[in-house]
Amino acid sequence: MDPQVAEQAAKNLAESGTHPRLLVGDGALGCADGEPYDRVHVTCGIRTIPYAWVKQTRPGGVIVLPWHPGYGTSHALRLEVRDDGTAIGRAVGYAGYMMMRSQRLKPGEDPPPGKGRRHYRTALDPRALDRLGAGADLAIGALTGLRSHTTEGADEDGEYVRTWIYDPDDGRSWAVATWRPGSVGHGVQQVGDRPVWDEVVQAYAQWVSWGEPHWRRYGLTVAPDGQSIWLDTPERVLSTT
Repeated sequence: MDPQVAEQAAKNLAESGTHPRLLVGDGALGCADGEPYDRVHVTCGIRTIPYAWVKQTRPGGVIVLPWHPGYGTSHALRLEVRDDGTAIGRAVGYAGYMMMRSQRLKPGEDPPPGKGRRHYRTALDPRALDRLGAGADLAIGALTGLRSHTTEGADEDGEYVRTWIYDPDDGRSWAVATWRPGSVGHGVQQVGDRPVWDEVVQAYAQWVSWGEPHWRRYGLTVAPDGQSIWLDTPERVLSTT
């Protein structure tokens, strides 16, 4: 909803000899004036697919978007709209774009000092969680709903790699696991009422027990009452939102 950006886009398109219809508004609402559409192409990151896009696309039509599940890698998602009003599809590649404004995470609240705080050591190298691949990312994200990011650097104690895990709906629950060269075990600091590091480790173990499925085996179904992430078939649902 930025008139200045739309105006500049119109000028750039005109210079290229293209004159599409441009609208300024909330993209999550789609555009009912002109439906049904054969194709919907989204150019911002999406975590939760607005059902308006499905409703405004004809059966057999296709929706393509950059899907940001929230944990780890982002994907290009291709959905096909069905006669029953759902859209079903799979990840077909990688795609990273800035998030839709309404779906960007808000900064969490700092946890009160000492509340629910634990320090312990883990045998799981935190670097591994950042290097497992997109199949593990999708499983962990679907099973936990958590978010993560990894930082590298050095301080007075030497080099480090830190993996942060946090609950996007509760800024008071987070964990950080730290790797250092030559360390025996890896330090974990966990804060808040939700044991987020433990949940990620359990989800990782679940992914391994499934045979470490590749990211191409995951899919998404969008329905009027929400969306579900599944493995192999739409009947094998991992999570719903």
